[in-house]
Amino acid sequence: MTTIITDNGQMYNTPGFWTTAGALVAGSAAHSAVKKSNTLIAEPLIKTMKETSQSCDNKTLRAAINDAFTSAKLSENGVELLDVKQVAENKLRSFDFFNKTKNVAYLKEPVVNKKLHEALLNSLPKFLRKTNYSERIVNLFEYIFKTGNNAAYLPKTKKIAINIDKLGVLAFHEMGHAINHNQSKIWKVVQGMRVPTKVASGVFALTALFKRKKLEGEHPVNTFDKVTTFVKDNVGKLVLASAVPIVAEELMATYRGNKMAKKLLPAEMFAKVRKTNRLCAVTYITAAVLSAIAARAASEIRDKVAEPKLAGQRNA
Repeated sequence: MTTIITDNGQMYNTPGFWTTAGALVAGSAAHSAVKKSNTLIAEPLIKTMKETSQSCDNKTLRAAINDAFTSAKLSENGVELLDVKQVAENKLRSFDFFNKTKNVAYLKEPVVNKKLHEALLNSLPKFLRKTNYSERIVNLFEYIFKTGNNAAYLPKTKKIAINIDKLGVLAFHEMGHAINHNQSKIWKVVQGMRVPTKVASGVFALTALFKRKKLEGEHPVNTFDKVTTFVKDNVGKLVLASAVPIVAEELMATYRGNKMAKKLLPAEMFAKVRKTNRLCAVTYITAAVLSAIAARAASEIRDKVAEPKLAGQRNA
């Protein structure tokens, strides 16, 4: 507990250890709750995307995907499109990162696409590849791609992973990512900002959670205090701003994908591709907004629980 004297001469006592710890727990819980609400939005959108994709004529869709890949000259850039097949209807019951003995359904599904497995493994950071958890992470993502619950362009290995039978309409969007990475210096840089901006977003959120809000009449004491106070006071805006490069690159990938699809697909089928890409964009924009709300909520709840008290008032 420390004492704060504001400009008007009022004295405040900061909360004790347990009150502060409780505030951090409450703030973290609020952050998790808001972030997890994104799942309630994303899951029905993914379901709609899969249904829309599977309503397309598969033969026509596959021909258009192959033509788009060829016309974009992605093979000349070393890009490979992996059409990932699902071999079992196993359901993902849970993903326990630390419990090696947990009975997780997707771990039982055999590796049937060695290229995908190797591409995912090589896409992991080097330090993670050397741990016992690398195979579990790879198997998780294999399951996601095989079931058509997502598709992705893997820039490190230049592989597009997609189940065309289940989510083929997203192939054009993923080819858009590949074009951004291999045929545009500017968009390659923007795409490369994905991880750093996610790290920055996390740092902003944690700073705001652990930092106590300044009282009226209380001023920062040094440069570090000034910087962290600025982050605290503007955490929602900073977290949202950190997502701008990600959303911008996603929208550019969609623009390129739609441009290819429009030339190669019948109007009715192109409309379905465009609809799916719009839903895909919604998931990223929603995730960005919810991340900002979650960081702001965590910060405010932490302050509410561990608010400094006027000297003489009871505080934990």
